[in-house]
Amino acid sequence: MNKDFLAKIAIRLGVYEPLMKLDTKLINKRQNKAFIRYGLDALVTADKVATDCGAQLFLCFGSLLGAYREKGWIPFDYDLDTGMMYEQRPANFPQMMEAAGFTLLRSYYIGTSKRITEDKFDYKGVHIDVHYYYNDDKEHTCCCELTIPHESKDWRTANATDGFPSIIRSCPQTEFERGNFLGHQIYMPVKTKEWLETLYGESFMTPDPKWTMNNHKKLSTTYGERVYRTS
Repeated sequence: MNKDFLAKIAIRLGVYEPLMKLDTKLINKRQNKAFIRYGLDALVTADKVATDCGAQLFLCFGSLLGAYREKGWIPFDYDLDTGMMYEQRPANFPQMMEAAGFTLLRSYYIGTSKRITEDKFDYKGVHIDVHYYYNDDKEHTCCCELTIPHESKDWRTANATDGFPSIIRSCPQTEFERGNFLGHQIYMPVKTKEWLETLYGESFMTPDPKWTMNNHKKLSTTYGERVYRTS
């Protein structure tokens, strides 16, 4: 019995939504435990893979906020957010990560140019996102596309038709340098404070457990191109 068939039965019986909520809760609980145990290991291992191929893997989004504000992980954030300049990404980067113990869950790419915008990996139950940035020399910003849910379709239908919308989050152009993170030297933007002010507002030092993708959407004034995922 496949998952789609079971889902149809659950919908017919009227128990699909509560079952999905329970499943999501259990998945999140497992991921949280894995993150506490293996989160730092995942980051250090991914950093080594990137360094071995001549790339800089830097902290971004919630992981960068945690490094700056909490001097560690954000207590309620159990995803690992990293970035890399797109031109540094080797074509075989997923294979190199897999050789180090990671599993590629999916990649997101621009439908027209096929440029990869994000790779999502799993490492011992820890989810690590690698966002690919590019420099917009006209605006003097460092940008990446964040995929958001389709306007009306489920992800499978969207992926098979017109793809997903994306928003562009821009930060000041910067270099990256290694800094201490939980006893390890990890790349971060030299302009970390400016990045965090741009991403989360001037009150970024005040924790907000209710922060969601909708907040990023509100702070973004630019929509990117349509994005698709590999699986």
